[in-house]
Amino acid sequence: MPNKMIYKDYLMVKTNIYIFLFNVVFFVAYRFFMSRKAKLRPYKFDKFLPIHIVILFAISFTILLLNFDYIKAEYFDHNYLALEGTSKSALLLREKIVLMVPFPAFILSVYYVKKAKKKNTNYYIIILFSLLFLILLLAIKNPLTEKRNALGPIYLTIIFFLVPRLLNTNFKSLVFLFFAMVIIFPTISLITHSGYSLEQLRKKPELLLYQLKNHGVSNTFTTLNYDAFINFSATIEQVERDGFSYGRQLSGGVFFFVPRKIWKDKPISTGEYIGQYLEREYKEKGKRSFNNLSNPLVSEGYINFGIVGIILFAIGLAYFLFIMSVWINSLDPLKIAAGFYASMHMIFFLRGDFTNGYAFLIASFAVILLIPKVYFMLFRTALKKQTRNAE
Repeated sequence: MPNKMIYKDYLMVKTNIYIFLFNVVFFVAYRFFMSRKAKLRPYKFDKFLPIHIVILFAISFTILLLNFDYIKAEYFDHNYLALEGTSKSALLLREKIVLMVPFPAFILSVYYVKKAKKKNTNYYIIILFSLLFLILLLAIKNPLTEKRNALGPIYLTIIFFLVPRLLNTNFKSLVFLFFAMVIIFPTISLITHSGYSLEQLRKKPELLLYQLKNHGVSNTFTTLNYDAFINFSATIEQVERDGFSYGRQLSGGVFFFVPRKIWKDKPISTGEYIGQYLEREYKEKGKRSFNNLSNPLVSEGYINFGIVGIILFAIGLAYFLFIMSVWINSLDPLKIAAGFYASMHMIFFLRGDFTNGYAFLIASFAVILLIPKVYFMLFRTALKKQTRNAE
């Protein structure tokens, strides 16, 4: 198999049975939660929003300047070379929080343009800033350099806000995502995983033709990009030999923010854990240059608590997506953005592993919801203080 393990009939049968159980429990739980009525909280239009947008643009542009060398390295060096010597925590902070600041700012600018009652000077100024934010996003989170776990959610959320009718139903979203997974992602993967930088591809476009000829789009489906099913099989096999983790693997993901210097025996991600198991058991079949594999959510539930874990994780996922549905239907533009982003992030999150998917999701919520809310709170506090001093 692509992950080097040996095919076994009984493992394939057990894997399918467990996935079937997860899907049935999730479906029943999701329908139950969605049957509940959720009250939508009112959202007050902020009269200072144009000022906020200008300030956020200044912050975003400053971020671009401070990280210019890093961003330039992603364009002119190969993606992975640009990350050499960078710790995971530093990478998470920079890629998923700092460089994501223009994203919620863009959402707020689009919201202002759509909600503006009069086409006055502010209206046209914010349209200009919306375009500038979009340019910043294209420069910082370029589709040809950004990692796929963020690329889809970012640009699909942008499309949803700009042209909501393209993705405003389950059927439209399903068709779009199917097309993206079968055509767009494999094509972009040829570039991002080619071993060539964008500068090399620009100078020698024939390198891309070489990739298409020798690797092809269809070959992507037999690579480790689509290894979630077989890695669940590997997890089942590993559990049969070593037993359940009883929450240890889950704890490492939930408390991802605790440094290993403090938590000495902090567990590694489940994807890496299963990768090491495969290296030990099947090393004679060929050793990979890495062992950090995917590990789907159903597998995370199983390695922690067995069948009970599969059921609990399915119910937890159903409730989470119910909350995201409430956010998408709310009146708060940032909650709408966070809810839709999370829905698109599910492709990465469900494929796993849990530690990376959860950490990236929490980081995205921080930059979309927490940072703007904290900024608005500080702005209101400063304004009230200035008003009191004036009196």
